[in-house]
Formats: sequence, structure tokens, C-alpha cells
Amino acid sequence: MTGSTDPANPRPLPTTVEGLTAEWLTAALRTTRPGVTVASVEQVEVIWGTATKVLVALRYEGDAAGLPERIWVKGGFAEHSELVGLLGVYTGEVRFFDVVAPLYPLRRPEHFFALDQEGSGQGIVALEDLRAKDVTFGRATTPFTVEQVASGLEVLAALHGQSWGRHTPGQDGVPAIMGAATDLIWQQWFAALPDLFASPRAFAAPVATHGSERLQATVNAYRDFVHREATCLVHGDAHVGNTYLQADGHVGFLDWQVIGVGHWAHDVNYFLISALDLPVRREHERDLLAHYLKSLAEHGVAAPGIDDAWEDHRKATVYGYLAWLCNPVEWQPDDINTATFARFGAAMVDHDTFGALGQ
Repeated sequence: MTGSTDPANPRPLPTTVEGLTAEWLTAALRTTRPGVTVASVEQVEVIWGTATKVLVALRYEGDAAGLPERIWVKGGFAEHSELVGLLGVYTGEVRFFDVVAPLYPLRRPEHFFALDQEGSGQGIVALEDLRAKDVTFGRATTPFTVEQVASGLEVLAALHGQSWGRHTPGQDGVPAIMGAATDLIWQQWFAALPDLFASPRAFAAPVATHGSERLQATVNAYRDFVHREATCLVHGDAHVGNTYLQADGHVGFLDWQVIGVGHWAHDVNYFLISALDLPVRREHERDLLAHYLKSLAEHGVAAPGIDDAWEDHRKATVYGYLAWLCNPVEWQPDDINTATFARFGAAMVDHDTFGALGQ
């Protein structure tokens, strides 16, 4: 679908990169800046992934105050986007920028519009080009330092602490993490486990962690846990590849597509394990968890004790293990999938996650 050509209405939303025309971008930007017109647009770069990101260079007419010459337009523009859209991924990020971001000060990119379309699964956001601010984007093959992980944990503590006890699943369209909308992906991944455990990637983790039936039972037990103990908003996809490092050393988070109501450990575990090289994680993990709890308490939360928090942290490891075993190369390149899966595979043994979840 090419998208609307009506400058007063951006819907229907485009579903291909070809639909990001000057006419459509005019209509989209006018939802937040009514006096602007996009006179011309040039697509400078396209990055394909779970969501497609298109860097566009724009020439404006009218009132374009505060609008940069280059912005990233992000949405479902690939062949796999219909399936991903059914999971609420694209609309989830729209919900974050429309509903959540105005409520809580967080280190995140500035956005210029956020639009979804009922019934389509499509959601499109326009974001600042962080590269103009000389940031470095996180990548699993370049592990973070302990100090960088501590900075990221402070951002997660700010999200969790400020939202603690304020949200229920479904409120303002924000779902439970790992909720019913994601059943389709779990069913597909569970069915694929025998083949995935026979693939080269699987052997980046200890063979002792292999086994389709036990993993499925453990994931289901974890889903029950995060729904039962949901207390705050969580990023939902806080792996190191969804971060950026500012020139001053502070860490921010990108890709707020899976924002949901859940358990704090879901984010903390996923970020910490994905970001640290194995020996560093083993040496500093408990201290970093204590740092997160201290940051959480600074937001007025009666944070759990370190021993109770450690038990919850152990349980959350299974999510990253399943996600990075199953993550398709269309969503992340194989070096990232394998490097991240290896870290979660080792953590499954270190944490005895199967035992922590009764398996």
C-alpha cells in the first residue's frame, strides 16, 4: 500500500518504503506540526530488520521550526511485517511515544510523529537521527563495560520506578508482557525447537541446556511468573542492540516496540546478560543487580532485597535463551544471534534457571 496522498489525513498508512512520499510525510508531520509542508524527500539509507528504518532527507516549506533536515521513519515495510504486526510490535512503539513517553522522563530519542492504523498492525514513528549527536549504538559483538551497564540499569530503574503500581495490562492500550497477542510466535518457536536444537547456533550454548519439552515447560512457567508478578512498565526488548551510548558515557534505549506491563527482572536480566562478556558478567552480576535495586529505591519504590531479587533474576534468563535461539536472521544477523545466545546459554547453567522455575 502506498499510503494516503491527502495532506490533511495520513491514513491509510503506507506499508512499503515507496509509500514514504513527500505528500504522505506532509500529512504525518502535520499531526504534530500543522503548518509544515514537505517539499521534497530523498531516501538516504534503508535498514531492514524486525522493523524497517528509513533515513530520509527532507526539504520543508512553511513552519518547520524544530524539525531536522534528516529523520528516521520506522515501521513495518518488509515482507515479514504482516506477521510482526500481528504481534503488536509496530503499534507498541506508537503507544510508547503517544502514551508512555509524555508521562516519564527517560533517556530516549526525540520523536516527531507516531501513527498507527486500527486493524492493520501497522505503526510508523519518525525519530531523530542520533548519529548527528555522535552516539555509538550497542552491538552484542562489542560487549559493554561494567560502568556502561550500570548506566543502562539506571534508565531501566527510572522506567520501572516511575511506573511502579500505576499500570494494569490493557490500560491505555499497553498490554501485558508476553501476553496473549504473542501466542502465535511462541507456538511457532516451540514447534521449531527440535530443528533449532540441531542447528549450529544451538551449540554455542551448553548441550546440557538443550531439550525441547523442558524448555517449553520452563518458558510457560516464566510467562505465568511475569503475569502473576507484574508491577511496572517494562521496555520488553532491552537487549544491548537496542541501546545507544552517548559521548558522555550515558546509555539510552531504542526500539520501544514491546513496551508492556510486567516484572522488572524481565528487562534487567535481558539487558545485563546480553551486554556483558561472560567472565565480566560472572564477576560483577550481583553487584550490578544491587546497583539497579538502589536506583529503583531512589524512585520511591520499596525495592526487594538482593536475595529475593536474585531469585527473580535467575528465572528471567529463560526468556533470552529462547528468544536468541529462535531469533531469525531476517530480524538480526547471525553473528549477533549467536553471540547473544551463547551468553544466555552460559547464564542458564550459572543461574540453574530450569531449577528456579521448577523444571
